[in-house]
Amino acid sequence: MKLSIIVPVYKVRRHLQRCIESILQQTYTDYELILVDDGSPDSCGAICDRYAQECDKVKVIHKKNGGLSSARNAGIAAARGEYITFVDGDDAVASGTYYYNMRILQSNPDVDILEYPVHKYYESPRGQVVSFKSEKISGNENVFNDWIKREGYEHCYAWNKIYRADMFMFIRYPEGEVFEDTLITPMLIAGCNTIYYSDAGFYYYYDNEGGICNKHSFNSYFFLFRNLVALYERCAAIPELKQQSNKILLRCMDNLIDLRRCADCDKKGIAEANALVSKHNIDISTLYNMELDIKQKIKYTPFALFGARIFSWLLSIGRKKLN
Repeated sequence: MKLSIIVPVYKVRRHLQRCIESILQQTYTDYELILVDDGSPDSCGAICDRYAQECDKVKVIHKKNGGLSSARNAGIAAARGEYITFVDGDDAVASGTYYYNMRILQSNPDVDILEYPVHKYYESPRGQVVSFKSEKISGNENVFNDWIKREGYEHCYAWNKIYRADMFMFIRYPEGEVFEDTLITPMLIAGCNTIYYSDAGFYYYYDNEGGICNKHSFNSYFFLFRNLVALYERCAAIPELKQQSNKILLRCMDNLIDLRRCADCDKKGIAEANALVSKHNIDISTLYNMELDIKQKIKYTPFALFGARIFSWLLSIGRKKLN
């Protein structure tokens, strides 16, 4: 068994068949498909069971609801493949994606992680493509530094990647949190000795209104913010990544504004968020020497002059709340 494909399933009844069919129609055949029914209250569990009866490649895990991380972890524990990949139950994979990328991995057995293109918001007016030039990077330090320089943290999704299974020997997704891939993907990259950026295939990410990423709660955004601050701090300690760390810090400021805009934001929560970045700043000369357009430089000037707390307060004034 070469590949274990793990699909967490929860309240995706309308999209699940599309997801499963996109996998079963792949020309690559040396895989197992693990459907993890995370206590879904709709007919998802029955749909999973029907596919398992019809195809011996399909395995089903029924479990008590524990969230996306819990479902992924259950799939990882059950996986028998040499490699692991993830697909969310409301997304799909383009034809030939696994065939071409597994051929790359078979020809490059030293590769720990392969990342392939994504079509974000597929079939939506705001659709966009994240693509890569075919390239192999080796050396633990080189892999991480290169990932930061190419701003991999902007697409650190769990799904458009194929991982050597032993990458998860001591790593699991944090249960009870969302935006969990913004914590775990940097950890996996940091532990990776060789990564391959592939130009083959596509992961189709659909804009599902009921999806986790469309829920703007303070707690959800706080996990994202906290993980990005941790990445900044890691990069700021590496002299070679000083310039890139400043860009990550500005990204943290954008997230801090979003935290203030959450409808359920309160003084205690925003104080906790401010505390995470209270000691971090960027001086005005460094800001104006960064590769930013003039509008961005003006936008972040209050941060350079007054710090994160006042900056986020100023830029959130009058802006629509996130519901």
